[in-house]
Amino acid sequence: MKQWILGFFLMVMGGSLSAKEKGEFVSDWVPVPSNLSIPFEFSFPGSETVELFESYLYFQNHLFFQTKNKDKQLSIYQYNLNTAKFQTIPWNKGKVLGWTECKGMFLVQTKLKLYGVNPNTWEIKKDWDLRSQSSNWKDIVCSDGDLFRLDKDELEVFDLETLEVKQKIPLPMKSVQRIVKGFENEILVISSFSGNTIKSFSLLDKQTTKEWKFPTNHRALFKMTQLTSDRFLVFDPITKIYGEWILFDGQLFPTIGLSKRSDGKAIRFSPIESTLHYQLELTATSDLPETNYHVILPKKDTYAQELREETFYSPSVLSLDETGNRTLTVTIPSLKEGETKSIPVYSGKLTRYKIHWKLESDISVKREESKSKFPNELRDDWFLKLEDPIVVSKREELFQGKSSVKELLLETAKYVSSIPYKSGKFEAAPKVIEKNNGGCTEHSYVTMSLLRGVGIPARLVWNYLPTEASSEMSFNHKYVEVWVEGYGWIPMEPLAPPRSKPGVTHVRHLVFSVLPTPVHPKISGGDRLVQLTKDQLSLGKKVKMKLNILKKEKGESSDEGEDLPSIPKNNRSILTGEEMVVP
Repeated sequence: MKQWILGFFLMVMGGSLSAKEKGEFVSDWVPVPSNLSIPFEFSFPGSETVELFESYLYFQNHLFFQTKNKDKQLSIYQYNLNTAKFQTIPWNKGKVLGWTECKGMFLVQTKLKLYGVNPNTWEIKKDWDLRSQSSNWKDIVCSDGDLFRLDKDELEVFDLETLEVKQKIPLPMKSVQRIVKGFENEILVISSFSGNTIKSFSLLDKQTTKEWKFPTNHRALFKMTQLTSDRFLVFDPITKIYGEWILFDGQLFPTIGLSKRSDGKAIRFSPIESTLHYQLELTATSDLPETNYHVILPKKDTYAQELREETFYSPSVLSLDETGNRTLTVTIPSLKEGETKSIPVYSGKLTRYKIHWKLESDISVKREESKSKFPNELRDDWFLKLEDPIVVSKREELFQGKSSVKELLLETAKYVSSIPYKSGKFEAAPKVIEKNNGGCTEHSYVTMSLLRGVGIPARLVWNYLPTEASSEMSFNHKYVEVWVEGYGWIPMEPLAPPRSKPGVTHVRHLVFSVLPTPVHPKISGGDRLVQLTKDQLSLGKKVKMKLNILKKEKGESSDEGEDLPSIPKNNRSILTGEEMVVP
């Protein structure tokens, strides 16, 4: 028994080292927590509501809201984000039409006046005769001794000492709905009419310095503020959207479920948890002896998926190759003619993520080094034809002497994502380029042909691209992974959002295998996840087989009596390793 345990341990370690040498083991993923205590549910103490276009005021982990009850009476509430407690603010100066923090003081605009208020006591320290031209909300921002007020598509600029209008500044887009105080003399200019666009606008240079799209409900933008240079808070009692958002690689992501690679080169987000079940259905068309089946399992740990609490049918053998592909070889007792069996062969707790890699611009192609490390992922083949004149011409047209890996990947992604989708015939890359259409496999062939030809290792990813509403999975999609030094394998997915960005995919694939060619070494005859072992292929006419892959989302319950059967004989989790026998 002790010898078996030792052998088991060595096989696990051997598999881990082999996979690590091939770059299969990514860095640790570190959760990105919210800095604030954000509630899952929120409501005001009474029947108060807030207006859509009115913003809240944020100061030192407190939010200030102007509310209105059913009798249209106005109140100001202070909400403590640390304690989730409310405090009513005494205020009798009329409806607030805009407010901002300014050098440790609140500036509060009403119809007739601008008030300077102590943020702790709300005692009025100063007031100015500054009228608002309407009774509608207009955002104000204080910066460098001036007051900026939104007026249609321009800023009114007031000197805070004299309240004289100094100038009017045109804003960089039309239909501006909000301005928010930013950092380093910048403001955020916001419009939901332009696809939830946020522009960071320099008040000194009068120019846009950055631009983002905020991927949230357009109404929630009116209840957004900037906390730090890379953190934003959305707190909207109308849409019920609450949370922090982080800026990464020029894009915004919610911190809920967000984790960052330990070296800061990637984030993954919006996880979905499921329970995955493999159910093998067999029908013997004639007497069938004991048979062995190869069943392809999902990869265990990648940058975008994790499997935990796995259980395996017994007797079976779990195999792991050097790139982390897993095969479960299942032994099924003999069957009589006409006999059917429904066999649960595998289950696991699955988590899938959306992924975003941030590629640096200074990474250059190292062809010889990559060739020695990944010869199979740089090799020519019938489906690539690296030196075909059509492929070479397209490569020259796209790359034009570029040597940066980021540039090469970007040009490839933009071109391949522009190829119209049409169910294909698995034709080689030159033909796909020539006819300018194809299926996911053919898009992958073109990607691999272009990149292998310049010395960037590329491999085919066999996977399922789920519709999240579906409870049954099928093996029906392909994309490409490329090797980037210092990063590992990253995705090139031209058919799922956002399509043309290397290293970025906002859908949650379920990956089964990664391969240098379209042929799986243990499965032949097309896209399938189960097959008799090669020594028993001659028995194929004696059995009908089907593998059902079912997923149940976390929290989803089955009807009584319809739960999937438990896996027999052995129900403990097995670590990944080489040719591990499940006793």
